[in-house]
Amino acid sequence: MRFLLIDRILELEPGRYAVGVKTPSLGEDYFADHFPGFPVVPGVLLVEAMAQLAGRLIAYSVRAESGEVVLPVLLGISQARFRRFVRAGDRVVIRAELLGLTDGGGRCKAEARVEDQLVAGAEVMLGFDSGQGAGVIPMAARQKLGLWADDVNRNLLGEELHARLTAPRAAAAPEAKA
Repeated sequence: MRFLLIDRILELEPGRYAVGVKTPSLGEDYFADHFPGFPVVPGVLLVEAMAQLAGRLIAYSVRAESGEVVLPVLLGISQARFRRFVRAGDRVVIRAELLGLTDGGGRCKAEARVEDQLVAGAEVMLGFDSGQGAGVIPMAARQKLGLWADDVNRNLLGEELHARLTAPRAAAAPEAKA
């Protein structure tokens, strides 16, 4: 997929953090013009990769907390910094840490590293709605987007991690009477 900027999610702990990886190849479209003779990953695409990972962390955190299925969309970026170039063949490890959740959004701190060197970082804010009324995503698009997101998540997470993260929450055990 052209705009999926994560190859694989390696770890995802709802409510805490996620780790993903992207290894750009010289065949990526943007390398043709960014820049001829010195191909580098555009910084905005590094931020988008961090936002995509943060969005999945937020979605699975909300699901773990409330059982709701949400589709986060990027609302804001702050404190974005770029430290060094990312080139074709670099293995970029992205980590997103959940800073907070509200009823309609979440905020994450994200970093991208190559060989343990920080290459970029940002705070990203994503909004979401559960489809229970007017919200970020139009009702007519929710079902199709939901199916698409589930397919993408299965591919990124692998079946085992996806199954663990989407398993129905266990009902709370009744309290024992004294």
